[in-house]
Amino acid sequence: MKKTSVKILAMGLVASLVAPAALAMQDIKVGSGGPKGNYFSMAKDIASYCNEELSNSDISVHNTGGSVDNLLGMQNKRFNIGIVQEDVLQYHAKRSPSKVNKNRVKVISGLHSEAVHLLIPKGYQPKSGDKKGYFDKFFSKKSSSTPKIELNMLKGQTIGSWGGSIVSAEALGYFFNLNLNVVQVPKDKQVPASNKVPLLLVGGHPYKVVEEYLASGQWLLVSLDYDKISQTASFYSRETVNYKINGKVVGTPTIGVRALLLGKSLRKKSRNLAMTEIATCINMNAADLADDPETNPLWNSVFDYIEDEEQVDWSYFPLDESKLNEEY
Repeated sequence: MKKTSVKILAMGLVASLVAPAALAMQDIKVGSGGPKGNYFSMAKDIASYCNEELSNSDISVHNTGGSVDNLLGMQNKRFNIGIVQEDVLQYHAKRSPSKVNKNRVKVISGLHSEAVHLLIPKGYQPKSGDKKGYFDKFFSKKSSSTPKIELNMLKGQTIGSWGGSIVSAEALGYFFNLNLNVVQVPKDKQVPASNKVPLLLVGGHPYKVVEEYLASGQWLLVSLDYDKISQTASFYSRETVNYKINGKVVGTPTIGVRALLLGKSLRKKSRNLAMTEIATCINMNAADLADDPETNPLWNSVFDYIEDEEQVDWSYFPLDESKLNEEY
């Protein structure tokens, strides 16, 4: 009897030691962006709203260098989730299809869209002789219009950019065979027009730096033709950005790219439970995230996106339909 009692006691001790490990919370690491950026802010909002709704997971948000850092971090197991611009995703999917594909990485939710700003410096002369002097007339004080250019006009040119916008410039060059020379420039308004280098910047609008460039009178914001561009790269969206030019607010047509909340997809479906729960949580709480005065204002556009049932051309984690049908 004593041996039996000891055996039962030992089994109980083993069970008590094993149980906590089995019930340990899974840390879902999210690669976001810089601490003052929209990616970081929106990731924190997701953690705030969704942590209590996850069955056995906890979201932690990490500062990163942005889209590329997040995508690479998901490949080397630094992150389970990352916020990545769609052009960056598509670019890496083309260049590294074995590492970035619809089986390895899936969309949890579409987020906000950011606009592509193409700025031309005063006196700019493209290498190709047929466009020399093309922009001169638009720097007239009487002009408040924005010239529309064909992407072919950028072929073989040097383009300045910074941060994540560098990859967007490289992606644009890749998909349209522009052979761009993309160089990093200082992130401030002190870049002189005398450098004769156009700038490609991706960001929410109005973009303060773009406003500063335009206010100097030394730079033009040019229009990009969405209809033509989307025929080759359908993941770009239609955007119009509004800026004051020569005293008048002017709407400039351009293209945009959407930020996506991506998750690492595992072969075993049960291991993807947290991704489905987060996707469902965002879908169910989109209206509150948009209305909450303490969340990022860009949730308004995310709510519209979800309500319109839009999706990007990439595989999604499924939603939990049983929770979506619950009444509040």
